[in-house]
Amino acid sequence: MHHHIEEMGKYIVRYPHLDDPSKHSRLWVQEEIEDVLANDLGTEAIRCIGLKITPEIVLGGLRNMKKLKCLIIDYRFYNNYSADYVKIDEVLECFPNSLRYMYWCGYPHTCLPETFRANNLVALKIHNNKIEKLWEAGKVMKKLKTLVMQVTKLRTCDLGLMPNLERLHLTECVDLAEVRVPVGGHKTLVDLSMSNCKSMKSLSFIRQLESLEVLEILKLEHREFPDIIPQHSNSALLQLKIVDGDIEEVATSIGNFRKLVYLNLNGSKHLKSLPISFYSLQHLRTLTLQHSGIEELLEDLGQLECLEMLDLRYTHIKQLPDSICTLKNLKTLLLHGCKLLEKCPQDLCQLESLEVLDLSWCKIRDIPSSICRSKHLKTLLLKGCDVLDKLPEYLGQLESLEELVLKRCYNIRELPSSICMLKRLKILDLEFCHELKNLPEELGDIESLRELNVRWTNIRRLPHRISLLKDLNIVGFGEEVDVGLNSRL
Repeated sequence: MHHHIEEMGKYIVRYPHLDDPSKHSRLWVQEEIEDVLANDLGTEAIRCIGLKITPEIVLGGLRNMKKLKCLIIDYRFYNNYSADYVKIDEVLECFPNSLRYMYWCGYPHTCLPETFRANNLVALKIHNNKIEKLWEAGKVMKKLKTLVMQVTKLRTCDLGLMPNLERLHLTECVDLAEVRVPVGGHKTLVDLSMSNCKSMKSLSFIRQLESLEVLEILKLEHREFPDIIPQHSNSALLQLKIVDGDIEEVATSIGNFRKLVYLNLNGSKHLKSLPISFYSLQHLRTLTLQHSGIEELLEDLGQLECLEMLDLRYTHIKQLPDSICTLKNLKTLLLHGCKLLEKCPQDLCQLESLEVLDLSWCKIRDIPSSICRSKHLKTLLLKGCDVLDKLPEYLGQLESLEELVLKRCYNIRELPSSICMLKRLKILDLEFCHELKNLPEELGDIESLRELNVRWTNIRRLPHRISLLKDLNIVGFGEEVDVGLNSRL
């Protein structure tokens, strides 16, 4: 559907002047663009142009497009942009001051031309280029709201020249050593992302971004938690993401981010625990500690009363605090790959909002029977729980369950008969359950069942009633299997 809408839009643009691209408001066909530029046919009718750099391109032809608002230039499509096909004199002519959006991949020079006033520029995105600074001399861009610099040689970034900037993304700017903030702070920046900016020795400038709501720092090589937390507790920050870093501890002042709703410390392998002050983040909804070195969570976890998603995948957690069961709003609990975790709290049923529980590849020996009272649980993942030998007898009370994965539960010998009461079950995965020989006869009563995987089990016969499930896809039976009445199997 989206493709058809796009094609219809392109037709509408071209229809009034099918044979004269110079009168189109938008140009995207490379051959037509090359012809317009080479023959200097650009007009004020053209508002948007997206082109690929080739030896045939003549960028000087952009000078007549006085009302051009959107310029997209991609240098990647010819010979890995190893040859310099864009000359500096052409660059001086190809930036109309009417531009509001510019994206240039492979910009070939060290700065933007001084002749480009950028009075109307709202978004500037430059990727994979030689640029060291935006201009030779400082130039204030009052309308600029978005600046994205990826894989550049940029050395400094002066926010004082961008007083209304709202979004700043700096990726692989390995020479970037300083971000300057004007005296009194920056008032409008709400979204800051920095990835692999290896030359940045200090991030303390972030404390002066008083409107910042989203902060993302990737591949931070500092062992200490970055100096980003203001002294006051009225920070506007809502989302904090520090991923694949070397931090060893979280600053005790983390509690000053009182409005924080999302915290992601994925990949912090040296981080063993969280400070007590962390548990005062009363508005936190998502906590991601995947692939971190976290070994324990304190009983104070129960104070995070707004928490909806807790991701502890591939951590060193040995046990969960009992207070986790008091998290009334928790919808998703991910423990995949917690190989030191051997048991769950007994009162899991108190997680009255729980919808997804992933215990895959844990050393869980027993599933608490109380889980059967989890009325909203939709997904239960037990893949690779190789010491688990039985399921709760009253599993069928999970009235909302849609997906049950027991793949590689090598010691499961039977399924509880109550499983046939799961009226919403769509997926039942039993692959590699070697000890499993039979399925409950009433399995065919689960009219919602759409996928049954019994590959590499010892099941040699299907229940007869299963033939009534016309939309069921069964995976893993050989010709020797008795499929009962269902001839299509």
